[in-house]
Amino acid sequence: MPASQARRRLLKIIGVFFIRYAFDAGPALASATTGLERSTFAAFLDMLLPRDEFSGSATDLHVDEKLWEVSRSDPRFRRLIGLGCQWLNMTGGPPFAALSGEQQYALVDWMAHSDFDQVPRRFYELVREAAIEMYYSQPEAWHGLSIQNPPQPLGYKPPWP
Repeated sequence: MPASQARRRLLKIIGVFFIRYAFDAGPALASATTGLERSTFAAFLDMLLPRDEFSGSATDLHVDEKLWEVSRSDPRFRRLIGLGCQWLNMTGGPPFAALSGEQQYALVDWMAHSDFDQVPRRFYELVREAAIEMYYSQPEAWHGLSIQNPPQPLGYKPPWP
């Protein structure tokens, strides 16, 4: 999928999400990202899409950079990332990126099962969906899989009779 189509589709998903749930952008967060936000967001994405023997992690495929780029054109998405990163760093201990893999997993698992009307779950769902789409739109993510091209817009050749 060309990058412009992926970006357009991602912005559409984000727009639908905010319209559906009437997420109030509220007071704007500082538009500049901090080093802590970047490291937290990168660690969160790598927890969702870790490196394996066939393909790289989310940050290996620059999913974090692409989502930061998307957030520059949508202040609501930028705010959600900021709030999600703040929440991930509120453990009272070290920042999320410095936690062990087991501790990171426990936090992300809690987010996945939390109240959908609260920031942690919305952050988890929206960022996860966007990251997966961004990740698998890249041929580098397909190593070890039987797919040779993305399903859209061409579809797969029918293996069925």
